[in-house]
Formats: sequence, C-alpha cells, structure tokens
Amino acid sequence: MLTEIDRFINWIRRRNSAARTWRDYQYDLKQFAALVGDRPPGEVTLHEVDQFIVQQAARGMGPSTINRRLASILALYTFLADEAPSLICPVLPRRHWLREPQRLPRPVQHDQLDQFFAVIDEARDRAMFMLMLRCGLRIAEVAGLRLTDLYLQEEHPRLVVRGKGSKERSAYLSPQAERALRAYLAERPSVASAFVFLSYLGDGLSTTAIHKRLMLYRRQAGVTLSAHRLRHTFANDLVSVDVPVTSIQKLLGHAWLETTQTYVAANDHAIQADYFAASEKLEGWR
Repeated sequence: MLTEIDRFINWIRRRNSAARTWRDYQYDLKQFAALVGDRPPGEVTLHEVDQFIVQQAARGMGPSTINRRLASILALYTFLADEAPSLICPVLPRRHWLREPQRLPRPVQHDQLDQFFAVIDEARDRAMFMLMLRCGLRIAEVAGLRLTDLYLQEEHPRLVVRGKGSKERSAYLSPQAERALRAYLAERPSVASAFVFLSYLGDGLSTTAIHKRLMLYRRQAGVTLSAHRLRHTFANDLVSVDVPVTSIQKLLGHAWLETTQTYVAANDHAIQADYFAASEKLEGWR
C-alpha cells in the first residue's frame, strides 16, 4: 500500500504544486497504513477500517478528524480505481462516517481583538492576521498569497485568493486591511520569492509558522482565539449589517450556501426581533 500512497501523493502534488494539501493526505494515509500494513489495497477489509476508527478515537481524535482521514482513504481508492476499476474501497460512508456535532460559529469579542492586535509589533504579522479578520482569508490562503495576486491600484483594492480545491475568488480590502498590507509591503525585503509573506530566510511562510506566530501573540495578549475564529468574526460582522448571505458565501469562498447559512443562524436578526418583541408582551418576562 505504501507504493500506492506515494503514487497518489505525487499525483496530487503535480496537479497543484503550490497547494499544501498533499501533506495532509500523506499524514492521514500513513496513519492508516501503519495499522493495516504494507499490503495490496485490495486486501484491506471494512473490518480494518472499523479498527482504524476505534484506534483513532482511542487516541483522542474527534469525529471531524476521523472523517477527514476516512475521506483521504476514499480519495486514494478513487485514484487507484482509474487503473483498476474492480478495486473496491473498504470505506463505507453509511457504516463508517461519524456524526459530527453541529456548532455555531463563535466570533471573537471586540475587547479580545483589541488585546490581540495590541501586542503585535511586526508589520508582517499584523497584515497577515488583519487579512483573516477583515477579508475572511483562511490561514493557508494567507500562506499561499503571491505578489501577482495583489491588485492594490484598482478603485476597490482586492486580492485574488486560491481557496479549497484551488478555486479562485476576489477578496476585497477594507481600509484597515489595506493600510496594514501596505505598511508591510513598504518594508518587505526585496528577494526573489514570489510569496507576499516571507520567513526570515526570505521564502514563503508555512501554515505551521503562521500558526506559531498566532499562538505567540495569543499567549502574550492572554486571549483565546484561532485563525478560523478570525474568519468567523469577519462573516459575523457582515451578517450583523445585513449583507446578503449569497454575497458572504462568495467572499468566504464557500462551495455550498448551507455552510454560509450557519453564520446567519448564529446571528439571526429576525429571530432576535421576534424573541424580544414576545418578551415585551409576556407577563413576568420583564
């Protein structure tokens, strides 16, 4: 199976050399191979997938992580089936997929945002996290941003962002985000790298490096937040001023409207109005 995994990973890297998702696939599949051994994929059974799920759960992995690893196995077998149509994938969605808890997005409170940004003294880091907060960029989208993706001279400055599945979208810059980005670009070293955000070695930053910077500032500020919660806050702020959900969907790069609608569910003005109107009429509620 290890040979097949390597072929699959190399195929993903050839399709999009700039994307970093191949690392996730590789890690997930090596976890599975460690359990089932280096055997032909056709010999792996659904019962071994059962064992893999039990093993992952015993290690503390949540349903979303386990489902992601099952999806990686499914993607591997789909790839291999192009050459061997009779190959059957041992992952059975109805049997193996775990139900994931549905959680409403949690935006970051404004006082925590103030504390977080107050401790950031590097223009590069301020710009990175401001793009997450004011433009809704994912951490991988910030890491992958290139100089050719910047359109700062247009009437409405924007970025071209490569999201999941390498789908491109426009991300518009608020005045606050534009100021932060321009401040960084003014002091960015003149090096050959095409990436916007550079490491101290003069090349692009990894998502891990950006996450470590966030954790550093988080500890210094004494707050609890994540890169994805900055993105949640962006969406929540748009919902709060009644931006249409279809516009928010495009700005976030969501493939499905249902994904975006969770932000509306977390901050639904109509429900709020109905509830407080009712509480004014009901005796003993005031």
